[in-house]
Amino acid sequence: MWYSNLYRRHLLDMHIEDWDEAFLSELDENKYVDNLKKADINYAMVYLQSHVGLCYYPTKLGSMHKAFEKDPWKMKRLVDACHKEGIKVCGYYSLIFNTREHDKHPQWQIVDENGFSIRRKKKQEAALQCSSSREARYGHICPNNPDQMKFVLGQIDEILDAFEVDAMFFDMPFWPDTCHCEHCEREYQRIYGRAVPRFGVEKPVYHLLSEEKKEEYRRLIRFKSEAMGKYVSKISAYVKSKRKDMPVEHNFAQAVAALAYSGCAEEVGEACDFVGGDLYGDIFNHSFSCKFFRAYSRNQPFEQMFSRCKPSLGSHTLTKTLDQMKISLASTMAHHGASLVIDAIDPVGTMDARLYEKLGQMFSLQKPYEKYFCGEMAEDIGIFVSLKSKIKMLLPDSRDCSVKFCSGLVQRHIPVSVVSPYSELEKHSFVAAPMLSVVDDKDAERLKSYVRDGGVLYISGFEAKELIGELTGHKLLGQTEENKVYFAPKEGAEEIFGGFNEKYPLPMGYSSPVVEAAEGARVLSVLKLPYTKPQDFDFASIHSDPPGILTDIPAITVNSYGKGIVIWAALPIEGEAYCEYTDLLLRLFKSLRELSFSFESLDAPSVVELTLFKNESFYTLNASLVSDVEKAFKLCPFTVRVKLDKAPREVLALGTGEKLDFNYSNGYLEFETPILDIFEMFRIDL
Repeated sequence: MWYSNLYRRHLLDMHIEDWDEAFLSELDENKYVDNLKKADINYAMVYLQSHVGLCYYPTKLGSMHKAFEKDPWKMKRLVDACHKEGIKVCGYYSLIFNTREHDKHPQWQIVDENGFSIRRKKKQEAALQCSSSREARYGHICPNNPDQMKFVLGQIDEILDAFEVDAMFFDMPFWPDTCHCEHCEREYQRIYGRAVPRFGVEKPVYHLLSEEKKEEYRRLIRFKSEAMGKYVSKISAYVKSKRKDMPVEHNFAQAVAALAYSGCAEEVGEACDFVGGDLYGDIFNHSFSCKFFRAYSRNQPFEQMFSRCKPSLGSHTLTKTLDQMKISLASTMAHHGASLVIDAIDPVGTMDARLYEKLGQMFSLQKPYEKYFCGEMAEDIGIFVSLKSKIKMLLPDSRDCSVKFCSGLVQRHIPVSVVSPYSELEKHSFVAAPMLSVVDDKDAERLKSYVRDGGVLYISGFEAKELIGELTGHKLLGQTEENKVYFAPKEGAEEIFGGFNEKYPLPMGYSSPVVEAAEGARVLSVLKLPYTKPQDFDFASIHSDPPGILTDIPAITVNSYGKGIVIWAALPIEGEAYCEYTDLLLRLFKSLRELSFSFESLDAPSVVELTLFKNESFYTLNASLVSDVEKAFKLCPFTVRVKLDKAPREVLALGTGEKLDFNYSNGYLEFETPILDIFEMFRIDL
């Protein structure tokens, strides 16, 4: 597709009200495009409507922003000016978040069990000085309401009839709250034969629910995900009925960042030609989301958005340093994705031209490498992320565990990827499935098939009872009263545990499931409990709960399933950020199957991420700085090894053009890198 080689992207955030005649009055389409040119942008996302609900064109269905009353086609001229400069344009439209239509149409609102929308509740609380009025700014309309769907499709007609946009982007495809409107209640009753569940709090702690309530919770997650999937699929299909080949993207950020309660899951990704979204975590979260978006995108490149504001758009005049932006850019480059930088317009409609000089400098880092953004990514260890298992728990959920485990592997320079519904599980030496809870039949069968055919699967927790019970044969008996336990290695497993042993076991800060191990399972570790229970007045040590009571309750087991191996841990070892936990898992993997990773480095600093892409005639190895520092630092040369079937013809540092000396022996290419300054790509000619 035409977007496949456009990696320098931009969005000017324009959620601006119109109660002051000064708002957007100084918007100048020519200056806008001049700034894009300064930044060397080749793909611009342009607002045609916003969360406020105001349109930036003459709409017959909604409300046009007052700033455009005297010049209604300013944004059309902006789109045309972009095209004259060779810049492709993606039209922006906000779904669900539409404050103006929320206020006009009470029957469209997402409402709680008492019939109140979030905006209405927060406005009342603010009036009573119980809370800030900030949350009251956002009005949410229900995707299950057929009248609002008709309204959205009508506005899409208006946009596509008026603007020659090249793509469409739809924002906010998720549920900010559970809706109890008549349409949601009727649909839920039709599907499940009961009312939409009420939990007393919007996001209950899953572990504290009864089994009956847990099933209700899982049903509600499925309902929200499927309803949102149907909603965005209709929108995508409608756009394509008007413009057959027009790419459509729905913001997929909530699939990474939010709980499953949001309903932004696989179904939303399936309605996209490519996926992406705006995220605001640290650099390791950025790296993880790149892997996530790459795995879930049906077409490449995926789109990683980041704000120029520091730390996010809430700080309107505080801008990240050039090095901070380059580091974010480099992380996306290392995964061959497209970077979309988000700026925020001044309410009067002006832009800070100084920023665009800086963005031009930022993108100058990327331009020389863009033609090499191709190939198949090396993915030796796969992390199976269950989008419907991202639930509020008393311990890290599936998403938290996945990010921490991924970060640990990145820092150890081990090829790792996210496993999506489109991924081929069999190409991974190991697959980790952290803290699964809500698993559909299709995903369960994929995991079982992977192991049956000879794969090695690591799985933790016992919330996905049916799947884990079948894979391990273990029987769940209950839960420890203690909310801190220890994993004590059995005889013969001490080496896997490093310096931890029966007397000094590995600490885990949570209550653990109690299981009866299946016959034939190898128990590598058992639980060791503190001397006292949490409710006891007596204690052993005033500051902590040291290990005191050794049990025979399994903590880590290994068993066969078909031709493969299942490793089970009672608690998420992968959910701990410390090196001892990641290293334990790696030693465990290596004890079960010989490992030869696609690449490795014994002396690269942990602040370097390595990724490898394979093409028929060449490989590219990417090295990027992963650090949240404001001023980047250069890194001394380090050695990397790349697994190859034959000696390469040449190794070239593409940034400098330097040919590098190398050795090849025992199936591995070895070379020393030059000094690393944020990013470098090495081309290995075969």
